[in-house]
Amino acid sequence: MATEKVNVALPADVHMIDETGFVWGVLEEAEDPERVQVGHVIVAGDSEEPFLARVVDIVEGADGSHIVHLDVLGVPDQVVGELRRAKVIPA
Repeated sequence: MATEKVNVALPADVHMIDETGFVWGVLEEAEDPERVQVGHVIVAGDSEEPFLARVVDIVEGADGSHIVHLDVLGVPDQVVGELRRAKVIPA
């Protein structure tokens, strides 16, 4: 059975943590940069290893790009499972 490709809001590597202690990505690599805003929860990563994250801040990088710092909330299955157990979303 074929699975649909995951659409991530921001490509990022969950193992790439900078001096801030947060995972980071480059805003200019986002498919729709308007979706990536401070305080928003987004799906980041890639279609193989997506994760949920809250956008902590967006800062200008040395080369003029915009660095997005992400606070990782978890992988989608774990987050959805917890929301179902808490009865926030239907089972």
